[in-house]
Amino acid sequence: MSTRPPGPRLRLVAALAGAALVAACAQVPRQGPVVAVHVRAGATTPQGLYNNPRGPQAGDKPSEIVSGFLVAMTATPVQIRKAREFLTPEAQTRWQPQRVLTYNRRSAPRGMHHVVVRLHGADQVGTRAQWQGAVPRVDRRLDFPMVKENGEWRIAQLPDALIVPRTFYEQQYQEAEIYFFDPSGRILVPEPVHVPEGEQLASALVHALVQGPGRSLTGVDRSFLPAGLSPVVSVPVTKGGIADVTLNGPDPGPLSRPTVRQILAQLAWTLGQDASITSFRLTIAGHQIVNAAGAQSFRSGSREADRRDPAVSSATSQYYALKAGLLVSGQVTNPTPVDGPFGSEPQGIGAFAVSLHNHRVAGVTPTRLLVGPVNAVETSHGPMGAKTVLEGSGLLRPAWDFAGRLWEIQNTPTGARVMTYSGGHLHHVPVPGVTHQDVRRFLVSRDGSRLVAVLHGPRVDRIVVSRLRYDADGVALRGTRARRIPWVSSGTERVQDIGWTSPTTIEVLDRLSRSQAEARILNVDGSTAAGETHPSSISGRAIGLVTSPRSGPETPYAVLPGRLYSLDTVDTSPVTIDTPGLHHITYAG
Repeated sequence: MSTRPPGPRLRLVAALAGAALVAACAQVPRQGPVVAVHVRAGATTPQGLYNNPRGPQAGDKPSEIVSGFLVAMTATPVQIRKAREFLTPEAQTRWQPQRVLTYNRRSAPRGMHHVVVRLHGADQVGTRAQWQGAVPRVDRRLDFPMVKENGEWRIAQLPDALIVPRTFYEQQYQEAEIYFFDPSGRILVPEPVHVPEGEQLASALVHALVQGPGRSLTGVDRSFLPAGLSPVVSVPVTKGGIADVTLNGPDPGPLSRPTVRQILAQLAWTLGQDASITSFRLTIAGHQIVNAAGAQSFRSGSREADRRDPAVSSATSQYYALKAGLLVSGQVTNPTPVDGPFGSEPQGIGAFAVSLHNHRVAGVTPTRLLVGPVNAVETSHGPMGAKTVLEGSGLLRPAWDFAGRLWEIQNTPTGARVMTYSGGHLHHVPVPGVTHQDVRRFLVSRDGSRLVAVLHGPRVDRIVVSRLRYDADGVALRGTRARRIPWVSSGTERVQDIGWTSPTTIEVLDRLSRSQAEARILNVDGSTAAGETHPSSISGRAIGLVTSPRSGPETPYAVLPGRLYSLDTVDTSPVTIDTPGLHHITYAG
């Protein structure tokens, strides 16, 4: 039986975390254009080879100089030292590429004093190593002014970007995550970045982390690292797996113990993605950081039972469903009714959601949103029952986040309204690009930082994501303008269902016919290229998904009438589980 590739991560085009980082981390080959690579234990260089393109040759024409420059940017390990040789001395000083242009193909360089190259299928990754999507049409035409220096043509001006083929990125870069906190400082929020594989990984991750979330994420997440710091270009890793992180800049003064704990958590989760690192040391503005116990070395990658885990690893892993109108939970092959109001007598609900720690359930009827305890709770007035918190039609399946906030979207005659219910109060949350649209399904990440929605159109469905902003008390204020998550199906443009597979990836189910469907994983930053998805083929009438953002006991399933179809298998002999009489099967969240 074949299985899915481990984990939800997809290899994508990626960003360069600054030209200084690339130039310093690159290793110079001893001789010739290609030499074998020797890397530290645990690190990998994707192709295991140095690629050292040649520099400019005497008598090269302007078009040949530009062509050589473009080829030189594909040096491996990734570096720009050779590419700079094609520039004038002044341009060498100015060129510090902080973003990346990647393309499917390009035109041949043409021209003399101005050499023009056109990019096709071009995408862009920004200065913070984060995906920005398609390059505007006007920026796909690259103009290279040329001058003669000592009788040889050189490039005098150029875009502030690394410009490389998509195939190069697929071989040399990987998607990773840097970790900030939510505005309240209670839970980590992952931000996808695209960084070089191999020995440059730790340096690139630290470089991206130290830059902070940026203005566009104000109110979405925050960093506890002091402002104004910059990393020493390289993060060395000893043979024993200890990374030395040195951050230079203005002395922030004494750091409180809670702040130190948050900083160490950000670094531990971020550096934990480098398999060669087991622990790290941290120096800020010349001061060695120690924790409350006086330790100077800190473990990386230890995430089990971490209360700051954005996937909320402490959440219940039980299945929930409706059977004969009652809420049941436990083993999916033998669930039993809960002892709260939803398991005692039918409340008329359809789609529902259970809070992450099995405390409350929210369910929708054709005209009401009900909230009540999962298990029996006695009050001075008797057992606590289900409470109506919203009335009206057009209610979608609700969602809970880590802070106990309940999220709901209601489709009205004027379009969708996004709402939260918290502390006994219901209020509207404006989300440009989702509010007033026709929404068919939505998700909110467990860390509360992302809202993903399926927007129904006349001919096609669109999937969009918005970042949710909060005040310091955790009250949702509004969402950022929703951005599209591109997706391509084998035969339909309608989305049947969506579900989290990690804090930054979703599963998308599209039904090709009554007897065939597909499920594919997409990155929520929109960076998944159509050719990079490998959908699971599902035989049968798939009607929904059962997924969870955390790895472990929660196996992802497609829901078919009367059975579950495992999405961990991709061949013709999948694991299925019979679920007679069960409806709206789900995990918590």
